[in-house]
Amino acid sequence: MAVAQLMNEGKYGLTARLVNELIEKLTSINWYSKAGQYNPDVEGKLARFMSGLGVHNYEIKWITKGQTAETIEKLSFENSELWEVMKELPGQLSNKIDSLGHQQLLIDVVDKVPEAVFHGVYKHAYEAFNQENTIKFLVGHAMYICILACTAELADEKEMISILVNILNEGHLPLGPNGNTFYLL
Repeated sequence: MAVAQLMNEGKYGLTARLVNELIEKLTSINWYSKAGQYNPDVEGKLARFMSGLGVHNYEIKWITKGQTAETIEKLSFENSELWEVMKELPGQLSNKIDSLGHQQLLIDVVDKVPEAVFHGVYKHAYEAFNQENTIKFLVGHAMYICILACTAELADEKEMISILVNILNEGHLPLGPNGNTFYLL
């Protein structure tokens, strides 16, 4: 089955087409290709993402590829203003999807998107990083962001996550927080 037709457009219509377009973009990302290369534009995009969520108490810290494994080990949502907002996001999106009548399409997204992105993400993570635990974390991280992006699309709230997809598409990685410090790679 072609990735472009992962969600049944005949059954779900325009919403499925929009999700398929996003899935096509997600499966075409050259994951981690610029990981560790400082880019002030990417930092600005992450700042806009945080602001869009209403998160204002944070620090962005760039890390190198060599610091990825040790940084992953210290990631923590404890005392994170971002996490306080993000932990509510899936439920909010799901409620909106329910109100729009797209519950079955959400079930299909959760079922099919991880498999669609897995191999590409794994390949790029393996090429960019040499530690098994790092690769496992990055694959799970990517699948989560991809499902969240598709969920936001279904809820007609794609703007909130599109910045993260854009950062990933540029080859960078919004790795995650340790409290109110957010690591960018």
